[in-house]
Parts: sequence; C-alpha cells; structure tokens
Amino acid sequence: MKTFKGLASLFLVLFLTAGCGDEESTDSFPFILFKQGSQYTADGARVPAGGQLSFGISAVGGGATITDLRIKRITGNQVVIELDRGMYVESGGLDTTFTFIRGQADEELWNFFIMNENRDTASVYRTVLKGEGSAYGPIWHYPSVTIGLQDNQQFDHYLDLDEGNTFSAGSITGNEQLVDLVAFFYYSSGKSSPTLTCSGYTSAITYYPEFSGWPVRNSTLYDYKAVDNDLITAEQFDSATNDSLLVAGYDPQNVSGNCKFCYTGKIVPFKTQQGKFGMIKVIRADEIETGSLEIEVKIQQ
Repeated sequence: MKTFKGLASLFLVLFLTAGCGDEESTDSFPFILFKQGSQYTADGARVPAGGQLSFGISAVGGGATITDLRIKRITGNQVVIELDRGMYVESGGLDTTFTFIRGQADEELWNFFIMNENRDTASVYRTVLKGEGSAYGPIWHYPSVTIGLQDNQQFDHYLDLDEGNTFSAGSITGNEQLVDLVAFFYYSSGKSSPTLTCSGYTSAITYYPEFSGWPVRNSTLYDYKAVDNDLITAEQFDSATNDSLLVAGYDPQNVSGNCKFCYTGKIVPFKTQQGKFGMIKVIRADEIETGSLEIEVKIQQ
C-alpha cells in the first residue's frame, strides 16, 4: 500500500509539472504592450481634431521572427489602414513610437497588430474620444524650391522638406538624415514620368546609386491616388493656411515611396519619415533626365 501511495504521489507530481509546462508555453506566443506615461495617448483620452496622437508599443514575436505590423484606425463602419509594414525582426522585439493626427469622428478605435513567421498573431486596442475645439497647427511655406533630376549638373538633388534646404553631392556628407525627397525622370510603360521619390525607396538606387552607402535613408510616402486623380486642386492648396488640408488630403491606404507622373500643376500630398504631413505643388516639371523640377511646399511645423 505504501508503495502504491508513493507511486501515485510521483505520478501526481509529474502530471502537475507537465501541466505547469503547458501553461508556461503560452509565453511562446507574440504579444504587444502599450507604453505608459504622460507623453503617450491614454485609452479613453479626449483629443481635439487635429491634435497629435502618440502610441508607444513594445512587442515580441514569442521566440519567432516578427514579419508584419499593421495599424488600423476604425471609426464607425470605416476602417483605414494607417500602416501595413512587412519586416524581419528576429530578436529583441519592437520598441517604438508612432504619431498620428486625430480626425473628426467622435470616437476612434486604434488597432495594433503583429504576426510572426509561424503566423501567430497579437492585437491590442486604444480608444480615443473627440475633445472640444480643434488643434490644427501652423505650417511652413516654401514658395519655390528647385532640384535637379538625376543627370542635371546645375541644381542640387537632395531636399530637406522640413526646412526647405537643398544639398549637393559636395554638401550632403553628414546631412543624409535630413533628406526627404529627390526626383528623377524616366518612361513608365512608354509614358514620360517626372517622378518624386526618397532615399529610403529601394528602386531609387537605380538613379542615385550613392544611396546604398548612406548611413540613414529616410522614407517619405506620397499619396499617388490623389496625384493620379487630381483630388486636391491648386486653389485648395493655395488657400491652406494651417495643416488641416495637409492632414485630410493624405490617404494612407494609397501611398508609396515613389510617385510617378508628377507633371506641372500636380498637387502631391506626402508624409515624411518624422510623421509630418505636407503637400507639394509642381510649378514646373521638365521631362528629360538632365532637366529640373520646381516645386512649392507646405508642411506642418
């Protein structure tokens, strides 16, 4: 009898140990945590339209590589994908902050989603309510900036949209992190295309091979649908005195780091690597590799 009781106790211990091991294995799944602190937008916070939202997240892949990050803004029946980024984060996880601008809806539900290489997922939510008044802010305005296309030898090629400054091959060293925009000309499916791009766009290296050696390569996103369909008029651009149009005119679901067919008169909404919204009016776009591009820029301060 004592032997039987001893064996039974041993089996019980083994069973409980195995059970604990199964519970601990849930740690192998990915998870996301919101960062806490006054600098981040809290759940249930009231933020006026045009106000800045700041979400800090920490995420791990549960022992597997994180391959996808997706951020959605949900208002009523409308779902806007603010970010859908493929990635390859093998270890250490994500530790980053995202900034957005509060829209006009009474309530916004923000969803942050990750997936690992095993297709395991994690998702968290933040609700942001609409505060009183509005918080649309001032803008910088640069009436005329000229940059050279890829084979132009007269003008600088690299543009800092935030300050309106240009850099040449001789002055760019040490300033690579400031560059938001470059331009080139080519034929796309037989159609001439003055094109805006950025150093962070992979194909831009074809026209600016020096990008491969830059220590920092910024990614600027352009709303190509607004350009293709002339969704913003020159009159609207001219009348913009704060950043409300710059924010509302940018659709994050139709963006790329490369914007084709930027002909004279086109209005191009954009968002910089630093999260600033802006718009470009193309004053003049040459359609030759040795030509140049003159633009007018409005961007959030």
